Order: sequence, then structure tokens, then C-alpha cells
Amino acid sequence: MPLLASAAEANTKSESFYVANRQPLAPSAFIKLPIGSIKPKGWLRHQLELEADGMTGHLEEISKWCKFEDSAWASSDGQGKFGWEELPYWLKGYGDLGYVLNDERIIKEARKWIDAV
Repeated sequence: MPLLASAAEANTKSESFYVANRQPLAPSAFIKLPIGSIKPKGWLRHQLELEADGMTGHLEEISKWCKFEDSAWASSDGQGKFGWEELPYWLKGYGDLGYVLNDERIIKEARKWIDAV
């Protein structure tokens, strides 16, 4: 499968771009590829577009803990509502979704949150 990169392969080469486990740790089964290395196509891209058009892509419109103006996460002093872990969990996936799809709306919205935090 061409999308998977084996860490074992990287460990046998002198690759400065990929960090691998050192002894005594077991070699990692896979390595993390640089951002933009893989572009979704076909059914996978369709599923990601459905996600962007669905609840994940519009959570700010429907979730009480995802309101930027009142969020403790967007406040410089940490004061505000809903300073719990829901927002960063959503934001990580939301931002990744925007960059994978190259969706400017999602990227802009995610950057707003990231820059505030």
C-alpha cells in the first residue's frame, strides 16, 4: 500500500527527516509523514467533505461550548465559559480537516481559535 511508510524502512536508511525509536525501544511500525504528503481522493475525500459539511464543520453554529466570544480558551486570562477539554479535542480534528481538504473557511476558523489559545 503506497500510502503507508514503514518505520523499519526508515530505520535502515540514514534519514534525517524521520525520527525513529532508538534502542532499547522496539522500532515503530509506522512513521509520521510530513504535512501535505498525502492528499485524500475518491471515497475518502468524499467522507471528509461530508464531515466538513456536517456537524464537525459547523459545530460552532450548534454547540454552546464552541462560542468564541464566551470561551475561556479564547480569553487571555482564561476566564469565561466552558474551559474544558471538549474544544481542543474538536479543534485538533477540525484544523486537520481544514488543511487536508485545503478548505479556507475551516482553516481560517481554526486559526482564529489557535491564535487565541
